Amino acid sequence: MKPQQLRTFLAVAEHRSIHAAARALFVSQPAVTRTMRELERDLDVPLLRRSISGVELTEAGLAFQVRASLLVEEMRRTREELQFMKEGANGRVAVALTSTVGLTLLPPALESFQRQMPRARVSINEDPVPLALRKLQDGTLDFMVVNTLSGSLGTAFHQQPLFDMSLMVAARRQHPFAAAGSIRELNEHLWVAPGYAPDQDFVAQLFASHGQPAPARMLECESFAIAMHLLTRMDAFALLSAALIEQELTPRGVVALSLREPIPPARISIVTLRNARLTPTAQCLISCLRAQPLPAGMRRAEA
Repeated sequence: MKPQQLRTFLAVAEHRSIHAAARALFVSQPAVTRTMRELERDLDVPLLRRSISGVELTEAGLAFQVRASLLVEEMRRTREELQFMKEGANGRVAVALTSTVGLTLLPPALESFQRQMPRARVSINEDPVPLALRKLQDGTLDFMVVNTLSGSLGTAFHQQPLFDMSLMVAARRQHPFAAAGSIRELNEHLWVAPGYAPDQDFVAQLFASHGQPAPARMLECESFAIAMHLLTRMDAFALLSAALIEQELTPRGVVALSLREPIPPARISIVTLRNARLTPTAQCLISCLRAQPLPAGMRRAEA
């Protein structure tokens, strides 16, 4: 397999059209068709199914799409690493982060990172966990910094504990139940839940740990910014990190409730593709994140 064949196949897979792929690659349609036939001949398996409406991936094509994307990204990372050895701090890193990390540790970590690698390109994402895991597998992301995914990671991934963070229930100061003293008073009220993985319904887990049913009134919001805006404007509750409440939301009129029941902390971990070789650029950003002093409400996690 040649790099050109892989890139051509990925373009066809993305656009589902020989014509659109040729246009994206700035080559002729016959050139794309010829390259695809060579690749299918080399692999001895059909990857595409032609139709009047365009092309579809065969079952083998769908499987190969993941592998081809990862191969292309690995070639890019290899070139980047060799270039780094030759010329120094230049490269690219793509990372998915929880909002808590993005709003607390990330700014000072990026300042440190940019001093060490001023020419590096950084891509920051706030993808839902399932999508971010797929991007890790196809090489689009270098690593993730997310809530520890206990029991939900396959053998393809590896996670390293980063820190534990205290969680608190928050609401706007004007909420009629902002002075509630027990979790038992809150399950009949509206809750705002920023996007999480399907098996990470922390609000339901909190209520279940105290023998209570999960709140029936939930606003699930993939956008953290919109979720927090709603929290400041509506009578709703949210389960958030103490550091985020103090640094970002208290000035906007949000308060943490003083509840009698304990709330278990959440663990934040760095997730990578198992056995993946991180580029020097990615390693540098991870080191910068690890080196930052933790704000109140966070403590170093023990492996």
